[in-house]
Amino acid sequence: MKKYHLFVPKQAVGANLVYFDLFNNSADNIELDHVIPVVSGAVAVTGVLGVDLFLTYTSAVGTGGTAATRDGTDITAATFTKLNNKGDPMRSEITARLTPTGGATAGGIISMVSVFTEETGGGTYSGQLSDLLADDKVIIAPGFGIRVIQGAVASVGNIAFIVGIQL
Repeated sequence: MKKYHLFVPKQAVGANLVYFDLFNNSADNIELDHVIPVVSGAVAVTGVLGVDLFLTYTSAVGTGGTAATRDGTDITAATFTKLNNKGDPMRSEITARLTPTGGATAGGIISMVSVFTEETGGGTYSGQLSDLLADDKVIIAPGFGIRVIQGAVASVGNIAFIVGIQL
């Protein structure tokens, strides 16, 4: 089994924002181990509401936004990184986009978490405990994907994501 992370850099929160999508256009299933939101404490956002995050399937690849790279070094860009540094890079048929502006058509809702983005609250940094998969694994069949979207309530702050992938 080959293991990878999809690093999704921090982005400003926004009502109904699609943070990223991941799409499997390969001939094989892929398995997700975790989808972990990481709240950034590097921005002052005192006195805000929490943010509801929804993990959903998609039935179409995302368009627009910015495509993820392979083994990238830019901390402001989405990138797939192999967890065995001598291993193969992520297959080109598996793609991701940062803030897609189209496509990434909503499918079934898999899960939801609510995270607090105020930097002075202890709960802000429990995002690593708010895995959108909990103890489950999600299988993504060829021709399908996932996305994370914020609920309709606006707030402030920045959230990044770490997605664990197995092939």
